[in-house]
Amino acid sequence: MRDDINPTGTVTRSKTYSERTRSALIMLLLTSLLAASNWLWRWDLLLYDLQMGFISKPVAEDIIIVAVDEKSLDALGRWPWSRQIHAKLVDRLTQAGARAIVLDILFAEPDRIDPESDNQLIQAIAASERVFMPVILEEHRQGGMLVESMPLPALSNVAAGLGHVHMDLDADGIARGVFLYEGLGQAYWPHLMLSVLNWLEPGGEGMRTAPTSRQAPNIHTINRHTHRLIPFYGPAGHYHRYSYSQVLDGDFLPDLFRDKVVLVGVTATGIGDALPTPVSGYGVPMPGVEINANVLQSLRQDEAITPVPYLPHLLGSALVVVLPFVLYPYFPTRAAPLVSLVLLVGFFLFTIAMLHGAEYWFPPSAALLGLLLSYPLWSWRRLDQAVRYLNEQLERMQREQRLLPVEQPPSDMTTAMEFLARLMPLQGWVLYDADSGKQLLQSGTTLGPPLESLAIGAWQRSGAELWTEIQRPDIAWRLGLIWPRNEVPVGRSMKLVDEFALQFSLESEAKQDSVLERVELRMQQMQEANARLQRFRHLISNAVGQMDDGLMVINGLGQVVMSNPRTSFYLGHPAEKELLGEDAYHLLSVLEIQGADTWQEVFRKVLLHKEPVRFEAVRPPDTELFVQLKALEAVDTEFPGMIINLSYIGALKRSERTRAKMLNFLSHDIRSPITSLLSLTQSRQLLDGNAKEMAEQIQPLARRSLKLADNFLRLARAEVAETTSFTDTNFIEVAHNAVDEVYVQAKTKQVRLQRLFNEDEMWLRGDLGLLERALVNLLENAIKFSPPQSQVTMTLSIKHSRLICEIEDQGAGIPEHQLNDIFMPFMQADSNQILRKKGVGLGLSFVKVVAEKHHGSVAASNGENGGAVFTLNLPCEDSASP
Repeated sequence: MRDDINPTGTVTRSKTYSERTRSALIMLLLTSLLAASNWLWRWDLLLYDLQMGFISKPVAEDIIIVAVDEKSLDALGRWPWSRQIHAKLVDRLTQAGARAIVLDILFAEPDRIDPESDNQLIQAIAASERVFMPVILEEHRQGGMLVESMPLPALSNVAAGLGHVHMDLDADGIARGVFLYEGLGQAYWPHLMLSVLNWLEPGGEGMRTAPTSRQAPNIHTINRHTHRLIPFYGPAGHYHRYSYSQVLDGDFLPDLFRDKVVLVGVTATGIGDALPTPVSGYGVPMPGVEINANVLQSLRQDEAITPVPYLPHLLGSALVVVLPFVLYPYFPTRAAPLVSLVLLVGFFLFTIAMLHGAEYWFPPSAALLGLLLSYPLWSWRRLDQAVRYLNEQLERMQREQRLLPVEQPPSDMTTAMEFLARLMPLQGWVLYDADSGKQLLQSGTTLGPPLESLAIGAWQRSGAELWTEIQRPDIAWRLGLIWPRNEVPVGRSMKLVDEFALQFSLESEAKQDSVLERVELRMQQMQEANARLQRFRHLISNAVGQMDDGLMVINGLGQVVMSNPRTSFYLGHPAEKELLGEDAYHLLSVLEIQGADTWQEVFRKVLLHKEPVRFEAVRPPDTELFVQLKALEAVDTEFPGMIINLSYIGALKRSERTRAKMLNFLSHDIRSPITSLLSLTQSRQLLDGNAKEMAEQIQPLARRSLKLADNFLRLARAEVAETTSFTDTNFIEVAHNAVDEVYVQAKTKQVRLQRLFNEDEMWLRGDLGLLERALVNLLENAIKFSPPQSQVTMTLSIKHSRLICEIEDQGAGIPEHQLNDIFMPFMQADSNQILRKKGVGLGLSFVKVVAEKHHGSVAASNGENGGAVFTLNLPCEDSASP
């Protein structure tokens, strides 16, 4: 479901709901009008007939038709026959055990030729006590008054029951149903089959028994009620039928009519009341007597179909067509036609189920047409809504200031070209009107005339000139640039030139010739606007993603809505991990605030009081960050959130600590021997002239000051060493020289030096002096902390094109918590204090700087049997010699 966006940017669904309601009301009114006016009656009857035509049910075995057919007319002569013949038939059927006899023949007038035959018929009917006779409503002349034609009064008095046999024809002339009660003045006469059923099953619900006598009505208008549709059980001839003459002659099995309902009627062509029915195949009408047989069976089996009353039909049709507009929003747009089709077929199947399961007929045409039109109406309204939405959004975007100057006005072309000239050897440029050939702008070296055939957005070269065509809404320009003959823009230079042409290009608007073209135009304009926004979004994403600072934006619920890779890295996650939707409080809790505030207090200050907060924080073990939090300012709408900036300050803090240590060192370690020297020069020994003793005291102080100065110089030299000055160096020779240099110191300390070299030559690119000094520092450090009569071992090996140098002593080792800090300037292990070894912590710092300058590393660890192990890892040549 598409939501409308108002000018403030908030999402509202009121327009969507109102549009959907409006569409539903339109279809509801249309369907109600169709259902109320019955304009689609032909389609309703056609659908009803189709359903009746596909169904054939078995007929009742106890209903038999005795037909006045062509065979009987040949045997008994011209119709009408003498009533003596009918009396004989009644006697024959009564003797055969018929349960009920229905004479569907009207005896309204006495027989003037043979009056005695009337008496014989009266006596036969009276003796049978199971004969039913019809009452007919008819006009004696065209357009005359309706009158009731009843059997002779004597016949009416002796008949078991009377009833009307009027068949109601629909507007298309097809007989589909009957009224159970019908008469003049009031609906008094039950249908003849209803009278039979009342007699056969007394006390049946809803049945009324016709009186034996009745005065002539004084109102000549027909009245009827209780309409029922006949579920025809098959086409004409479906019921068991015997010829009148055959029964009269006794040509049947003895028990054929026992306990049967016998309907006697005319089926011969030309003298009977045959009517077309929904099951009349190939235009063969059904005799009235057989129609009555269908009526009797449907009433007795309670299968007569009841048409849905007017008001429920109207309300049901109206509610059905509203259903699609309720369901469409919950499905994808592409599935809406399928939903419409499912509803259409489902409702039709529902009417079939009602017809054959519940015996109710719901005329479906109005509702089916409404369902069929629902999708086109919904699509039309949605299309109109989409067009209006696009127009509103385009107007709003045009009113707002551009977020990114993607499309530059022509006045900025000179400024932009001057900027490009500062970056590239652009010697001149010119701008022409493509239509008139008039020169509009020009600067620098004069160019020749523009090329004739130019493509928009593509550059063509002519000597030292480059030409392209820039498309504007109402005009086209031809832009020419000139470079030095041997130089053309390539790579990034060409991309800047392409971007320049793109920024001044604007596509012309299409003509609005039709509604479809207007929709396509709006879609094209929205695509262009979206493309500009996408470029702006990609620019922001690219710029934010490449920041060295971590940037995170969270909403009022503490969820991350924007972040860059550096944020993930600073918070201890992989840089490629997306933090969108994560709980910012949980993410930031890994940072330890350097102060009294907690994260809960920080969030409260920023989000509730809009106070900017800045502090330092540490992510263990050693990631130091400067954190800044500020509430987001509302622009068009209030967005309760804040922006968090994480800046790495580890290098700065280490530099501060180094400077502090250096100051401490300068204020104490260097000033101390110099102060001692000054004190000695002013002592009494100098005044007394004891120069030798004075020299012995001054010498160690001077040496110590010299060593400190040398260490500073070596460290400074290592830090400024250039890799371009490195040469091929045999590390084996470096190692031997270093061991030789500390040999005297080791001998004085009674420490043995052992060399374990796996190779005769190990070549690498490096500075021989720096490498030798680094090994000397490591060896001196090992000798210093080794006890007498111990051993210092140097091991050299090559693993995976890496030179591994390990120097192991047998001293007290290094505390585990200081293994990572031992190579920092002015840092010494706690064991120094225990052994009371003097130093300033510059020797190992020098080793680390040298290793990093040679693209290697140095690490410290403790051996399994005690003592410290320093490992120098350097890249070396694959072969034994360079």
